[in-house]
Amino acid sequence: MNRNRQSVIEFYAGYTICFVLIILMVWPFLSSIIFAAILAGTFRPVQMWIVTRISSPKWSAILVCLIIVTALFLPSVLLIFKLSEEALLLYQSLKTHFGTLEFEQLFLGNQYVPETIRNLFHTLDLEFNFNTVRGVLLDASKDISATVLQVINSWITNIFSFLFQFLLMLIVVFTLLVDGERIKSFFLALSPLPDEEEELVIERFNQVNSVTLVGNGVGALIQGLLAGIGLWLVGIESLVLWTTLMIVMAFIPLVGISVVYVPVTLYLLVSGQVLMAILFFAYCTAVSLVVENWFKPRFVGNRADLNSTAVFFSIIGGMTVFGLPGIFYGPLIISIFLTFTDLYHKRYAADSHDDVEIISSSSSVT
Repeated sequence: MNRNRQSVIEFYAGYTICFVLIILMVWPFLSSIIFAAILAGTFRPVQMWIVTRISSPKWSAILVCLIIVTALFLPSVLLIFKLSEEALLLYQSLKTHFGTLEFEQLFLGNQYVPETIRNLFHTLDLEFNFNTVRGVLLDASKDISATVLQVINSWITNIFSFLFQFLLMLIVVFTLLVDGERIKSFFLALSPLPDEEEELVIERFNQVNSVTLVGNGVGALIQGLLAGIGLWLVGIESLVLWTTLMIVMAFIPLVGISVVYVPVTLYLLVSGQVLMAILFFAYCTAVSLVVENWFKPRFVGNRADLNSTAVFFSIIGGMTVFGLPGIFYGPLIISIFLTFTDLYHKRYAADSHDDVEIISSSSSVT
């Protein structure tokens, strides 16, 4: 008995040490591995469609990786350099624009808008003159430009790290597409959960990936591009910068592209273009409402039931912890958590009822 107990202790000690060492080795690349799993699950139907044509899992996986490089990597690199260029020009453009006579008359005239701004400055106990207004706006634009440049420069200076992480992600995607079933069986055999519960968690993982990456991604792209056309029509500069920001913000429910088009509407109003401001606001609002309330429900369906408020906080929290990838990680984490919660209430809680509903059942991901 003592010998058996000692061998069990030694086994678990060795197993734990190996597990910890593996975690330490994988940790620097964990984000790439997770995102690779997201991409593999999302592009799995594409691979299966290709397999029916060429009957080769390996070549179909290679073609999927080429699609990922073409659709995601190359546009991202070009976009980074274009954003860097526009961020450099933004501050200089605004600085020149803020020094024009038209701008001085706009903010220091006798119309309703200058009077409102004057009252606001007095409320904040700030001196109201052209230099004060110009300084406030220039400081704000400088902060925006500096933030964008800081992010972009960090990407450019770490370009080799970025390329390595992307290459690693492609390798993991290829491996998961080719040997996904064997890898899944290996990890499921280690899990103490029943097979049907493990399959439920994996199914939920793939559903949320599909909704977030494909459904929300396509919806965000449509909103950003259409609103970007509106910006072009009203004569706003740095189109790529603002359009990209709208595409990113369109992932976030309850906020979306309004972060950009509402300030632009206010700018058009204070510059005297009232009709243009009304038309622009109506156009962008219509784009947002149609995509959120018509396109996404039909494109996504009910594949992932998450309350909009829960999605909002999961994305904000995810971005706070993980950065930009948190847009995908946040909904994924909360969705899996709610799946385990449902399993607990239905199968493990002594006093649970089959009809227990958590916040996940009120509306689809938007």
